[in-house]
Amino acid sequence: MSIGSTGLIRRAGTLPPRRYLLVPPEPTPNGRLHLGHIAGPFLRMDMLSRFVRMRGDLPTTITGSDVYEPYMTLKAVVEGRAERELAAEYHTLIAEDLAAMDIGLDVFINPAEQPWRAAFEEEVAGCLRRLRERGAVTTLRERVPYSPSARRFAVGPWLAGRCPDCGAGAGSYFCEVCGGHFRPENLRDPRGTNGTSPLEWREITSLFLRPADPEELAARMADIGVPARYQETVRRYLSREGGMVRASAPESWGIPLDRADPGVPRTLFPYAGIFMFARLVGAVHGSVSGTGVNAFDPGADVVTVTSLGVDNVIPTLVCIVGTSLLHGDMKTYDRTLINEFYALEGEKFSTSRGHVIGAVDIARTPGIDVDAVRYFLAGTRLEERRDSMEPESFVETVNVRLAGGLTPLLEAARRSLAEIAAPEPITDGQLARLEVLLARQQSALDGPVVSTSEAVEAFDLWWQSVADLEQSAYWWLKGVSVLGCPIVPRLSRRIWEVLGGAGEPDLKAFLDPTRPREAGSPLGFGTIRIGDLLPVLPASSRYALA
Repeated sequence: MSIGSTGLIRRAGTLPPRRYLLVPPEPTPNGRLHLGHIAGPFLRMDMLSRFVRMRGDLPTTITGSDVYEPYMTLKAVVEGRAERELAAEYHTLIAEDLAAMDIGLDVFINPAEQPWRAAFEEEVAGCLRRLRERGAVTTLRERVPYSPSARRFAVGPWLAGRCPDCGAGAGSYFCEVCGGHFRPENLRDPRGTNGTSPLEWREITSLFLRPADPEELAARMADIGVPARYQETVRRYLSREGGMVRASAPESWGIPLDRADPGVPRTLFPYAGIFMFARLVGAVHGSVSGTGVNAFDPGADVVTVTSLGVDNVIPTLVCIVGTSLLHGDMKTYDRTLINEFYALEGEKFSTSRGHVIGAVDIARTPGIDVDAVRYFLAGTRLEERRDSMEPESFVETVNVRLAGGLTPLLEAARRSLAEIAAPEPITDGQLARLEVLLARQQSALDGPVVSTSEAVEAFDLWWQSVADLEQSAYWWLKGVSVLGCPIVPRLSRRIWEVLGGAGEPDLKAFLDPTRPREAGSPLGFGTIRIGDLLPVLPASSRYALA
C-alpha cells in the first residue's frame, strides 16, 4: 500500500476527532514574559495545538497565572502595592505577551479574581477533603527561619543558601540547577535576603501530603514517557525524609487554611495548589468543550498534556502526577513535556537583573518578523540540553535560511501562480514525500517527548526541494503552508489564503484544487542586522556594552 493512501492527508476527516487538553505553565504575574519563557513550554504547546488542529483534532489550551507564588509578595513589598492589584495588572500584560508571539490560549485563568477564585477555593476544599479521607494529609513540626525585623517567616524569596543535593546556590524550597526540592531547614548555609537578616529559627506545624507509592509513581512516569534523568530527580526527592509534598506555608497571601499555631499564618502552598489547579482546568475543559466531563476523570476520552521547565519537575511529577494517584479518582496527565533552561548570551534570563528580551518588545520591533523569532526558537533542542539565544546566530538564521533561502523560492512560486488557471492534481511522488514529512512532524510534536527542532527540519526539507517547486509551484506552496503551520503560522496562513483556501491550513481540505488569488505583497522575510535588535537587547548584552 502506498504512503499516499495511508498518510495524514489521505486519512484526514475519516476518523473521529480526538480532544486534547493542553496546559502550559502558570507564569507568575510579577513581570512580563521574555523569550526564555516562550522558547520552551509555551512554544511547544502552541506548535502541538496547531498541528493537531490542522490534522482535524480538537485541542483546547488552558492555563492561568500563578498568583499565589511567594514572589508576588516580594514584588508587592518592593512596589508598595497589593498583591491582588499586581496580579491583575500582569495577568493582562502576560496575555498580551503570549498573543504577540502568536501563542494561542482558549482560557487564561486568574485564580485571585472571580469567578475563578470561588471555583479554585471550592476545588481546594474538595481535594483536601478527599485526600484527608484517604489518609494522604499529615502534619509535621518543622523548623522555619523567622525575621524579627521584617516580622515575617523567611521562606520563598526571603531565604537563600546552597542546595542540599548538588551544592549550587538555591532558595528555601528548590534548586533551579538540579531541580531538587527541600524544606528550608535542609538548606545549607541559610541566610536571609531582601531585608530579612538576622534570622531566628521557629518551630511550626505544617501540612504535608504523603508521597505516592514510589513504585507506582515510577511506573506511571515510565508510562507517560518521562526521561530517565527526571525520574532520577523524583527518586532523589522521595528518598529524602520520605519525600512528603508540602501543602501549607507560613504566608499570608494565598488560599487560607486552618491555623495550627497562634500568630502563624497558613496558606495553601503553591506547589500543592497546582494539583488543585489542574483539577480546575480539567473542569473548565469540560465546560468549554461541551462534554460536561472533567478531562481528568478516569473515563474522560481526552488527551491531557502539560509542558514545563526543568525547575518544575518535582511540582509536576510529584505534586500533580503523584497526588493524582493518591486522589484515587483522577487520571494523571497523559504526557508531561519537560525542557531545559534557555539562556541569553550564555546567561540565564533574569527579570530581576533585566537580562531579558521581552516577548512583546521583540514582536513590536520594526523589521523583526514574529514568524522568524518562532522559527529560530523552535530550532533549539531544549528537550535534550540547555541552549542560548545568541543575537548573531538569530541574524544569521534569518538572513541565510529565511531571507536568503526560503524567500526567493516563495517569490518564484508566487510568480508562477499567475500562469495557473486551475492546478493539476498533485503527483503521487509529491504527495508521498509530503506525507513522509508530515509523519515526521507528527512524531516530533505529538508524542511523549516533543522535539520542535525535528518539526523545523521536516519543514526545511520540504521548502528546500527545488525539484518539487519546479514540478508544481502550487503544490510546493501548499506543502510549505501545512508544514509551516506549527512553526510560522502567519506565513502559513497567508500562503493558504493566496492559494484560495480560507482560514488556517486544514489537511482535510489539502487536496481540494482551489483557485489561486493575487498575492499582492511579496511572500517571505527580509534581511536584518544586529542593529535592528539593539532596542530590545538588555544593557547586560555584549552588543549594548560594545
